[in-house]
Amino acid sequence: MINKYSRYQAGLNLNYLYPTIEGFCACRCGQKLSGKQKKWASRECNDKAFIEYAIFKGNSSIIREELFKRDNGFCSTCGVYNDNWQADHILPVSKGGGACNLDNFQTICPHCHKIKTKDQYFAHLKANSSHASVKASILLW
Repeated sequence: MINKYSRYQAGLNLNYLYPTIEGFCACRCGQKLSGKQKKWASRECNDKAFIEYAIFKGNSSIIREELFKRDNGFCSTCGVYNDNWQADHILPVSKGGGACNLDNFQTICPHCHKIKTKDQYFAHLKANSSHASVKASILLW
């Protein structure tokens, strides 16, 4: 159900990430449920779980909102504030960085993001250059 190589997790539901735990809060905070509580020990637990779920699912609005709360729009690479900051996966989705929590996101300015993307592209080409030459030699043969 979870695809680490996909930016968005279609079909993922909250119960998958936070199944009901008999007698305890589903957010895994360790609090016991009491009274009419069936899943969450508090409103804070419910809200925290929903935000984490939305980030994991790939909700870009919530990802950006939570990143701004954490980083205030400052680029994690150059440290400069930028109104046009971007949310970036630290471990790229193409390498299994999708379906993640906020720890795999960074605030990055457009300039630094271009440099990072270019560096990753050339690293990918270099890593796959032997495959490319083998494919070329097979095609030429």
